[in-house]
Amino acid sequence: MNEMRYDWLGDRWVIFAPNRLLRPDNFRNPRNCQASVATVADSQSKQCPFCLGSEDQTPEATLVLKTHPQAPWSVRVVPNKFPAIQNHVPLESFDALEPQQCSKDELFLRKQTRGGHEVIIEAPSHVQSITQLQTEHAALIFEAYQQRLRYWRSVQAMRYAVVFKNNGADAGASLVHAHSQLICTDFLPSDVLKTQNRSQEYYQSHRRCYACDVIEQELKLAQRIVAQTDSFVALCPFASRLPYSVSILPKTHQSAFEECTPSQLAELARLVQHTLRAIETEHPQAAYNYVLQTAPLDSHDPAAFHWRLKVLPRLIKVAGFEWSSDCYINTVLPEDAAMALSGHMQANSMPQAGLRSSETPIATAQSTAAS
Repeated sequence: MNEMRYDWLGDRWVIFAPNRLLRPDNFRNPRNCQASVATVADSQSKQCPFCLGSEDQTPEATLVLKTHPQAPWSVRVVPNKFPAIQNHVPLESFDALEPQQCSKDELFLRKQTRGGHEVIIEAPSHVQSITQLQTEHAALIFEAYQQRLRYWRSVQAMRYAVVFKNNGADAGASLVHAHSQLICTDFLPSDVLKTQNRSQEYYQSHRRCYACDVIEQELKLAQRIVAQTDSFVALCPFASRLPYSVSILPKTHQSAFEECTPSQLAELARLVQHTLRAIETEHPQAAYNYVLQTAPLDSHDPAAFHWRLKVLPRLIKVAGFEWSSDCYINTVLPEDAAMALSGHMQANSMPQAGLRSSETPIATAQSTAAS
């Protein structure tokens, strides 16, 4: 197991995982900067552990999804070979473990981590972006998120799970091949707990979900809307910390992402694809992260928590003032960002109300789960 150490002044736990230094890194070789894009891509695909035919380079899959029965696989979920949180602990072992105990040194608290760290390999071919996939295939990725989140929610000792994507070197990616990750922990990070408490305070005061009220007002104002569908809205948040940040939320209250229906997953996949394509058009080659924030795995008020997917382009460097104060300086107004991204949506034949819930569902997908 990896170790956590407690920052008392910042009221946060820090995970130490030296094994992460052993990861392969497509972006580390300086010769890649001088070679042609085609040459680098061809070289990477021959060595890529995520490509079809390289399955022996990853741990055994916990989930396999297929767009059609004859496909070897379309989406694979595997334990991370270099986990930040230790993998390979059976479900019954988690439930039998005693609660983790901290060291007794008040100034230097430490404890072992428990949880899971998985990789969602998004395609068998060497694609670099979810925007290169058919929507039916992209929907399988979101189904994989859903199935693995359901699994970790069934593990009694777990408290928090997050799905995230690092796309590009500046976003923290080490491999080019399109993939995302899931980390599950037996503790609730301090910022997550703070958000949960704030949502609960708003609900107790207003008897309504904070996010639902924000969505209602944003749709009326129509100043920061990037796109909307029958079930979802993509908007640039009023107080975005990073330029061109986009949040995608369900219009009707949902606490957990796992509540989405198959048709909603297909609708969401298409909206995410169009949003990312708009960002890629506005800022070619820009790295980005996206983060899927679902309800905590342990006790929470479903009426107060509203899940969301945040897209965070890495267009600026977080610098001294931000590190010293946790107060961010954003150089682009969200209204201007929304206007630019919405324009790209319309130019690419996706009017703001153009995505309907009749999008082809993923009922054709075949799955085999190892857990």
